[in-house]
Amino acid sequence: MTRKVLIVDDDADMRQMLLCALDPFAELSEAANGVDALRKVKAERPRLMLLDLAMPEMGGIAVLKAALAIDPNLLVVMLTGESDLSVAKKTLEMGARTYITKPFDADVVCGEVQRLLEDMTRDHGAVPYRPWRVAI
Repeated sequence: MTRKVLIVDDDADMRQMLLCALDPFAELSEAANGVDALRKVKAERPRLMLLDLAMPEMGGIAVLKAALAIDPNLLVVMLTGESDLSVAKKTLEMGARTYITKPFDADVVCGEVQRLLEDMTRDHGAVPYRPWRVAI
């Protein structure tokens, strides 16, 4: 099972921090905007995408919808400074697996990525859907 992870965030420092934190256990790529992210979802077929909610050009909700249309089995973890529970609920109902608010501890993100990737391998493709898991 592939352990490809796509990190999508317009903040270069955030992408770099996540690249360093996740490097030991995943094959990583990055995108600075939604348009580039969708190109990479099509071309690279990542297993999981870490997706910022607030980005210029194409926001995270639009990217989430388009990415899941390309690959309905893509695991998506939302990363955002938005703590509005109605936004969290909307993204989770659309298919995101987890909603993590910034600032966050890198260990929280690493733990969630590892959990999702390990559950994927162990359950032969069936990651338990936990729609109200919000990691803060």
